This record gives sequence, C-alpha cells and structure tokens, in this order.
Amino acid sequence: MTEREEKALHYFTSGDNCAQSVLKAYCDLLSLTPEQAAMVAVGFGGGMGRLRQNCGAYSAAVMLCGLMEGPDGALAEHRTQTYARVQTVHRRFVEELGTINCGELLGRGAEAPAPEARTAAYYASRPCAGIVLAACRIIEEQFAAKETEA
Repeated sequence: MTEREEKALHYFTSGDNCAQSVLKAYCDLLSLTPEQAAMVAVGFGGGMGRLRQNCGAYSAAVMLCGLMEGPDGALAEHRTQTYARVQTVHRRFVEELGTINCGELLGRGAEAPAPEARTAAYYASRPCAGIVLAACRIIEEQFAAKETEA
C-alpha cells in the first residue's frame, strides 16, 4: 500500500467521507490544508450529498485530474488533456469496480442527509474503504503516466 493510500484509508476510517479521504491524501499537491480539502470535498460524499450518484472517491479522482495540468489546466488548450485523463480514470474505475454510481456500489438508493454513525458495523457493511484505495491506485496510474509524458 502506498503512503497516499494509507493516508486516504486513515482519513476514511477516522470519519471522513470517501471524497474527503481521497482529496485529503493529495492536499499537499493542491496547496491546501487537510481542512480546506475536506471543505472542498464534503458535498461529494455519499454519491453527492447522499443522493448515491457519482461515487465521492471517483469525484475526488476527477478533481485531481485537473491538478495534473498545473495552474493553466483550465485553459482551453489543456482541457482536452484533462478530459482525456478523466475518461481514462472513468474507464479504469468501471473496469475495476463495475460502475461509478455510489448507489450501485453500495446497493442502496438516496438517503436522508444525515450520515450514519461511523462504527465498526458501519465500516464492515460497506465496500467504501476498498473503493477509496482503488481511487488512489487509479489516480496514481495517471500521475505516473503524466511523468512519462514529460
């Protein structure tokens, strides 16, 4: 397990949601504090506000794709590279996990906004820890690919 995977897993098992856990593991690259990364990512947890849509770990990986193009990554000429990377992350996520849909990954639909207490039973009943690790592995593949492009 990589250091970033260990960080993400620690954040998740300490109570952060899946999106926060992944983004916080990379906050040093974003020039954000862990607290700032947590604030940016909080709404993406539970498949976007517990609506069970796009997985939060996947959403954080997508956010990190933009990081790879640097401060000018939002420029039109760099969007193609970012979008291609997002498509690769999507393809890899689906290959490994079958879907990016939180509800399908968890086998449950939209739920009330209040999250459940983070207990041993909570963690044992969900595949989320493994999904957080998969998101880190997939985004690490993209960082490695970016290095070989340079």
